[in-house]
Amino acid sequence: MSQENRPTSTISETDRHATNIELFLDLVFVFAVAQIVTVLAADPTPAGFGRGLLLAWLVWWLWSQFAWLGTAIDLGRSSRNQISVLVAVPLTLLMAIAIPNAYEGSGLQFAAAYLVVNLWCLAIQGQAVWSDPVTRTAWLQYAPIASVAPLLLLAGALLNGNARVIGWCGVAAITIASALAASRNNEEGKTAWSVNAAHFAERHALFVIISLGEVMVAIGVAASLAAAGVDVVIGLGVLATAALACSLWWAYFAFVPRAVEHALAIAPDHERGRVARDLFTFGHFPIVFGILLYALTAKHVVIDPTHQLGAPDLFALAAAVALFAGGLTALRWRIIRSVGPERPIAIVVVAALCAGVGPRVPGTVIVALVALVIVIMQSVTLWRIQARTSRS
Repeated sequence: MSQENRPTSTISETDRHATNIELFLDLVFVFAVAQIVTVLAADPTPAGFGRGLLLAWLVWWLWSQFAWLGTAIDLGRSSRNQISVLVAVPLTLLMAIAIPNAYEGSGLQFAAAYLVVNLWCLAIQGQAVWSDPVTRTAWLQYAPIASVAPLLLLAGALLNGNARVIGWCGVAAITIASALAASRNNEEGKTAWSVNAAHFAERHALFVIISLGEVMVAIGVAASLAAAGVDVVIGLGVLATAALACSLWWAYFAFVPRAVEHALAIAPDHERGRVARDLFTFGHFPIVFGILLYALTAKHVVIDPTHQLGAPDLFALAAAVALFAGGLTALRWRIIRSVGPERPIAIVVVAALCAGVGPRVPGTVIVALVALVIVIMQSVTLWRIQARTSRS
């Protein structure tokens, strides 16, 4: 194996950052995220949210394969690596285009493109780690099960209605099983994946930015479509929805990226793959999906700021906070085995507001109240961190 494709050391390497080729690929996933919001908007019912959740996980899983690939080798270091990613870009775009009708007419297009991109990424990853017996063992534990998932996704696309949904739920379960299989110890008690802590944390933080960016796009598009232009009422709706998006940004970026990066960096070499899986592949998904749910509600608030939100939007708003704050709570538990009370309390307070106050006040008011709850939650979290730091 050439030096440029040799798996990076997780101990002595210099911290890397996301490359231009990875950011270019992420542009396609920006579009995929927008397509998922379209799916959620088309069927704002619990069943519709469930189908959107399934598609979101499949898209997240595909993106995660490239995140793991990019942390094992520097994808921007050579022309061969760059071309390998460029090959996947148009196929990923075809997959994203098919998302809104994936449960209907474009399901075969979605699944076929997904299959080719997923297997291509696995092949690049396998070639990169093959020379190291430890990483080769980890890949061999992971790849066979991971290869089954996109094949079954294609088979499920041949089904119709609920049968397709059920089949694709099985695919999602297999992807989770493949991640768990990859963390098994080998004969030497090691389960080593090449993971650069700085690069891996940055890649996932960028996806959070992508999701928050979709919220801002939804707000801006809704405001620009207002028949009367951006008057005072529309402006208040924009301010309230953007304020909640900003509070979510603060709740994550104030310290979470540094905390998860540090936890990954100090993890023992044989545990690093498992920690990366728990904190990022599994741990960041509810955060991202929560933000996507909020994009749906934010758009509807800006379109009609003075009217009360309907039950689907109130449910989406409460679920968005529950997933986002719950995801942050899960990360904290995974790192220090502790649950700060402010986040669970915020989840309960927001649910109570949406159920009790939401049906009786304009959407702008309920979103502003939720933003205030998140700001208070984050202020308490930072106060607790500062108090613990001062004591130590």
